[in-house]
Amino acid sequence: MLTAGLVALGMMAVAPPRGAPARELRVVQAILHDRGESAPAIPPGRQFTGGELMYFSFRIAGYSVKNDRVDLRWLIYASDPDGRLLWEPMNGAIGEEVSHNDENWLPRVSQTLPLPPQLKPGAYKLLIKVSDENAQKSVEYPVEFSVGGRPLPDVEAFSILNTGFYRPGGGGPPMGDAVYRPGDELVLRFELAGFKVAEKNRFEVEYGLRVLRPSGKLLYEEPRAAAESESPYYPKRLMNGTIALNLSADLTPGVYSIVIRARDTLAQAEAEQTLTFKVEK
Repeated sequence: MLTAGLVALGMMAVAPPRGAPARELRVVQAILHDRGESAPAIPPGRQFTGGELMYFSFRIAGYSVKNDRVDLRWLIYASDPDGRLLWEPMNGAIGEEVSHNDENWLPRVSQTLPLPPQLKPGAYKLLIKVSDENAQKSVEYPVEFSVGGRPLPDVEAFSILNTGFYRPGGGGPPMGDAVYRPGDELVLRFELAGFKVAEKNRFEVEYGLRVLRPSGKLLYEEPRAAAESESPYYPKRLMNGTIALNLSADLTPGVYSIVIRARDTLAQAEAEQTLTFKVEK
């Protein structure tokens, strides 16, 4: 009996102690900040708009330490309601030397995220991916955010939209009645939509104009007033156009016409619109 007891006691002495719970790799404190990387979180109901900067940060918990170092990799993806990426994934690494005093340290990643200029309203998503190279573990964490603003136009063909005359200087809302005086600056704004978006989101659009006298005769012509071609990472669906003309001081009063002729070079399509304005002394 004594021998058996000694054997049992010996077995208890060499049994391994109960281990600590396995560390779980986690993304914590993921925050969209309000107007700055060190600002508080955005308020409830906050909607971003196209072209705005987002300030985002998160921390990493549950990582492992090997040879007194951490070895972490991170990626940030952003996608629209259709799953299309807004920009190339952002990435980085954290490889720091740590000590026992750093056991509660939570590495922080902080990024400024530029939203593409043209986004339709809806629910968007950030997806964070973190890999712990020491433990060969990874984790994903989604963060949703909302985009508001004016819906993008839904047109079936290449079109000229939202034309409007503006006061000299181009400020303020569109004029109700387009009435100018000789010597004024005429400002006309419009949008082009429905142009072809080709491989790598490439588009090629241009426009020209003609100004006709009250008699219908040509006063001024510029066949290619402006052109834009680009291959943005996120597709562009709308082009803003502006025409600014200095009306001569001796211009005869009357009703004049401006003819905008736009071209979608890739689709070999054209759109034309005629507008009128009045010159009074």
